[in-house]
Amino acid sequence: MILEQLRIEKNISDEEFDAIFPIELRELSERHWTSVFVSKIASDYFCNRKPVKVLDIGSGAGKFCFVGATLHPASEFHGIDIRQHFVDVSNALKQHHNVTNVSFFHKDVLQMDFIGYDAIYFFNSFQEKIDSSSIIDRDSEVSVEMYIAYTNHIFNELNKVPVGTKLVTYYSEDFYVPASFKLISTHINGELKFYLKDSAAEETNVQLNKEDISEHIDKHIFLSE
Repeated sequence: MILEQLRIEKNISDEEFDAIFPIELRELSERHWTSVFVSKIASDYFCNRKPVKVLDIGSGAGKFCFVGATLHPASEFHGIDIRQHFVDVSNALKQHHNVTNVSFFHKDVLQMDFIGYDAIYFFNSFQEKIDSSSIIDRDSEVSVEMYIAYTNHIFNELNKVPVGTKLVTYYSEDFYVPASFKLISTHINGELKFYLKDSAAEETNVQLNKEDISEHIDKHIFLSE
């Protein structure tokens, strides 16, 4: 069993791990799913002191959650995704491999608040809204308006979480993260970032940098044309 192998060895190759997924989802892994190595060090950061409840925003086929839940059985991992078929595959794998500390939900993040989670993982889930080269499937649709809506929601919800909440971003822009979060460390040439909420929103000048968002959108819309 692949998950049992991961539990014992603590690290296996992505090719080995991805064998749990249907072939059509394995093909998406290299670009769209978090690697085993990144999943391991991110979940280690989340769970290094006590059992925690983790939210993965845009969990896809569930790879980050499965790695984290396997390595940290005392913690709880929740994945949300807007694609029902991804959620169905993830929940089927959960049952097949008997991973009891992971759950997957068909939800749009715009319908969620983040209160109740000790840690949040975010791997650039909305890039396909402004970059046609990031499109996952036929359900994808480039929409600047939706990208801005998602960005605003993530920023505002992160503002609401309590001091002590942990955040990991991967290949994600800094403008998602409010000033109330302290950058703890960076990895993978700065693409993987570990944060800790160390002040309440009202104690900082918490404003979304709209100029940075506009520049990011313009850059990727241009490149994808």
